[in-house]
Amino acid sequence: MSGPKVAVVEEFTAAQLDALRQALPDGVTLLTDALGAGTIGQADYLVLREEGIEDDRLAALASLRGVVTIDSGGAAVSAEICESMGVWTEGVPSPGPISVAEHTVMLILALFKRLPTAHRRLMDGVIVDGMEPFVTDQLNYSYNWVGLELFEAVLGKTVGLVGVGQIGGAAARMLVAFGVDVVYYKRNRFSPEEEQEMGIRYLPFDELLAESHCVSLHNKFTPETEKMMGAREFALMPEGSFFVNTARGRLVDEDALMEALDSGHLAGAALDVFWWEPILPDSPLRTTPNLLMTPHTAGTPAGDTVALELGSAGRVVRRRNGTAA
Repeated sequence: MSGPKVAVVEEFTAAQLDALRQALPDGVTLLTDALGAGTIGQADYLVLREEGIEDDRLAALASLRGVVTIDSGGAAVSAEICESMGVWTEGVPSPGPISVAEHTVMLILALFKRLPTAHRRLMDGVIVDGMEPFVTDQLNYSYNWVGLELFEAVLGKTVGLVGVGQIGGAAARMLVAFGVDVVYYKRNRFSPEEEQEMGIRYLPFDELLAESHCVSLHNKFTPETEKMMGAREFALMPEGSFFVNTARGRLVDEDALMEALDSGHLAGAALDVFWWEPILPDSPLRTTPNLLMTPHTAGTPAGDTVALELGSAGRVVRRRNGTAA
C-alpha cells in the first residue's frame, strides 16, 4: 500500500522543497506545484501558503483528508466544504514574523543599553578611573569600567509601533511583557476590546512620534509610504530618542536619518533594511554615529522557515493519522 501524497499547491524553491521533504514522515510522496502540474487530484493532504483552492475544485478532491495552511501567506479554503467532506484543516504558525519581531525587540534593547558603544569601548580596551583588574565574587566587582555615560532599561519606556500586522503585533506582545508602554498607529485602528487585550494604546502618527522614547516601523512599502520617515518626522521625535526599522528600507529617508544622528537629536538608530541592499561600499551609513546595522537578517532563512512551518504539517499528518498512513 503506497503512502499518503502531500501536495504543495504552489511553486516552492528547491531549498524549500528539500526542507519539506526532510520534515515530512517517511513514506510520504510529495507532489510539487500540484496545480500547475495537474496532480492535485491525487492529493491526500494539501499544503497552502499563498494560493487558495476554489470551492468546486476543493469539493472534487475525492481522496483529500487534510489541509494545512501556513499563516505567513493569504491562502484559505472553505471550512464548510472541508467539514462536509470530513477533511480536517490546520493552520500552521510561521516562524518568520516571530523572528522579525524578536529581532526588532533585540535592536530596541540594544539601543537602550547602548550596546554598540559598550562593545566598541570594551574591545578597544577602555578602562576609566584607573581601575585595576581583580578577581570578582558576589560582592566585589567592577561596574561600567568603560565609562558609559547612560544606559537604560526599557521598563516603563514608551515604544511606538507604526504598523501593527503580524510582526508588529508579535513585537507588541513581547514589549508588553518587558513592561513597556506600547503605543501604536495603523490606518485601521483596533477595537477598544482588542487594544485592551493586547495591552496597547492608539495614538495618531504625529503624536506617537512626539511621545515615544523609541519608534519602530512595521509598515509595508508602497509608493505612498516611501520616505514616510523624513526630516519632519525625525524632528517630531523627542531629543535623545531612538529609531528602529526592520520593515523595508525605502520607508526611510536615510539622509534625514543620518542628519538626525549626526546632530545628536536621535541618541541612536538600528536598521536591518536599507534603500540599497547590500549597502553601497562608500555608503555614509557606515560612518554614521550611534547607528546599529544588521544585514537584513531579521527573518529566518527560507529553508529553515519552511522546515519549521511544514515540519508542523508533517507532525499533523502523524498525529491525526497514526504513522503517516
